[in-house]
Amino acid sequence: MKKIKFIITCLVVFTLFACTQDDANLNSVYDNVNGQTGVGFTSNSREIIVPITGGITTSLAVQSTTISSSERSFPVTIDPSSTGSSDDYSFGTITIPANSHEGSLDITFGNFDNLPDLVFQSLVLNLDLPANVPVIGFDSATINYLKFVICNDLVLNITPDSFASETTWQITDSAGATVQSGGPYADMTAGIPIIETFTLPDGDYTFTIFDAFGDGLFDGNNTGTYSLMCSILTHASGSGNFGASQSTDFRIN
Repeated sequence: MKKIKFIITCLVVFTLFACTQDDANLNSVYDNVNGQTGVGFTSNSREIIVPITGGITTSLAVQSTTISSSERSFPVTIDPSSTGSSDDYSFGTITIPANSHEGSLDITFGNFDNLPDLVFQSLVLNLDLPANVPVIGFDSATINYLKFVICNDLVLNITPDSFASETTWQITDSAGATVQSGGPYADMTAGIPIIETFTLPDGDYTFTIFDAFGDGLFDGNNTGTYSLMCSILTHASGSGNFGASQSTDFRIN
């Protein structure tokens, strides 16, 4: 019996010691001065449009669990799953300024003419950290990039509920003038799409869809949808009960 009590006592003491040690290690990881440095991306994805001229630079935010009195740099590598060409972009290393937990990695995309039309390319970047630096956050980040689409021909697709006679829409320009409009439509079986096509010159616009009954594209049983698109670009979209109206600002080229 004494031997059993001794064993149980040892187990309790060992467990308490181990838990205390784990808590101490956990706390030391996030100690600004003496803790272990962890580094990682704060987000793992981003989409950008490469303009016709001048290129574009985007930044990926990076975090660190510790601060340092001097600037720190960490390299990244290109993952083999990337679909774009290395000629499309350029980048350096992750930079975390002195006395800061936050840093960034700048990537510049500048070869508009080399990009295919209407196809997203991807650049997947992996952290290349020393063995003693763990990942805090994300260890890789993907940038999906697309050639700027020159598009003035729009398609409005409305899939109504059973009461299309309640649906109207309009597009106004930056001066507030109505440049396109449509509806109301004939009531029909829900789910049959209504397609409108038109061309807009370059500029800033607002698309607004209206429902006279005030329940959007929802009749109590059927849920409708709408989308305003130019090629692969979606300028406005919505579905269901949006009330009496829903507006979206957009720009052409």
